[in-house]
Amino acid sequence: MLPDSPFRFIVIDDPVQAMDPARVDGLARVFAQISGTRQLIVFTHDDRLPALHRLQIPHTALQVTRRAGSIVEVRRTVDPVNQYFLDARAVEKDDSLPDGVAARVVPGLCRLGIEAACMEAVRRRRIGRGDAHQAVERELAGAKSTTTLAALALFDDGSLGGKVLGEINKRWGKAAGDAFQDVKAGTHKGFHGNLVSLIDEAQRLAAGLREQ
Repeated sequence: MLPDSPFRFIVIDDPVQAMDPARVDGLARVFAQISGTRQLIVFTHDDRLPALHRLQIPHTALQVTRRAGSIVEVRRTVDPVNQYFLDARAVEKDDSLPDGVAARVVPGLCRLGIEAACMEAVRRRRIGRGDAHQAVERELAGAKSTTTLAALALFDDGSLGGKVLGEINKRWGKAAGDAFQDVKAGTHKGFHGNLVSLIDEAQRLAAGLREQ
C-alpha cells in the first residue's frame, strides 16, 4: 500500500498515445469497481484516462518524466485543464529562463488549458446525451482552432466562431474576452503585459467554459 494516498485508486500515467475513447470509459469504470475493495495501481502510456475526471472517479495521478541526464521525475498531477495553468505559473516564476521565453510559453499553456476545458465540456455534454465516442472525437479532431472549440463548448456548433468573443464578454466580462484574444495571439507573438493577470483571467475563463 502507498501510505500517503487517501485513495485506493492510484493511476501512474505517462501520456504518450490514446486508446479508443469508448474502451477508456469502460476500462475506467472497471478500475473504479475493482478499487472499491483493493488498491489498484495502473501504469499506462494512455493520455485518455483523464476520463476519470469526467466520470468523477476518485484517483491519484502521477506523471513519470525522464529529464536530461536520464533523471526520472515523478510528480502528482491535477486534472488536465488546471495542469496547464499550474505549468504556466511555474514558467512565469522561473527566473532562469532567457528573456522573452515566458512571454511566449505562458500564453500557449493558457490557450491549451482553455482548449482542454472546451473539449471536456463537449465530451461531457455529447457523451452524456448518448452520442458515440468516435463521433465526438472526430468533431473535436476537426476543430482546428481555439475559437472553433469554444464555439462547440458554448453553442454546440463549431460554425458559430464569430459569436464566441461576444458571448465570452457577455458571460464573463471584457477581461475574459481580452484574455481569450491574448492567449491566441501571444502563442505566436508573445504577450508583453502582466503574465500573472493573464493566467488568472485565462484560468477563470477555462473554469467557466468547462461547465458549459
